[in-house]
Amino acid sequence: MPIDDNWKPEYDELARSFLRQHFGWPPKLAFLYPSMRVEYPWGAHRPPVVDSRVHAKNNEEYHGLERHAWQYHATVQYAESYQFFLMAAAWRLEDAELMGVSDAGHSEAIRYCVRHALFNRALAEKPMGSPWPAPEEFGIDPDQHQKRVQRAEEQMRAVIAGEG
Repeated sequence: MPIDDNWKPEYDELARSFLRQHFGWPPKLAFLYPSMRVEYPWGAHRPPVVDSRVHAKNNEEYHGLERHAWQYHATVQYAESYQFFLMAAAWRLEDAELMGVSDAGHSEAIRYCVRHALFNRALAEKPMGSPWPAPEEFGIDPDQHQKRVQRAEEQMRAVIAGEG
C-alpha cells in the first residue's frame, strides 16, 4: 500500500510546534542557517539582480533543516529526524507559496520530506519486537537513502575533525 506523502493540514500545527520547540517563536532559523554568507557564492550562477527589491536567497533554511534531519537519522535519533523533516517540508511549502511557485519539482521536494518524516516517525514509534520499517514501505529508494545517510555521516565526521 503506497504511503500518502501529501501535505496534510494537521502537519501545519505539528511543524509550528516543532519550530517553537527547537528554535523559539518566531523561529530564529536565519541565525542558524544564514542565507547571505559572504564566503558562499550563492548568486554566482544567477544573472545580476536588476531590481534590489527582488527576493534572492539560497534556501538555506530548509536545506539546513534537511541536513540536520539526516544527521539525526544517521545517529538513530528518529524522533528528532521526523521533526526536522516535517519542519523542512513546512518551510518548503511556505516558501513555494510566498514565491508563487507550484511546479512539480517543488511539490516533489515537499513530498520527499513528508515521506522521510513519516519513515522516521515509524522508526521512532516502532514497538519492541516488531520488524523495522523499511524505506521502500514509504516510497523511499533504499540506495539513495543509504547514500544520504553516508553523506550525513561524512558531514558529521568533518565537523568533528574541525573541517566543517
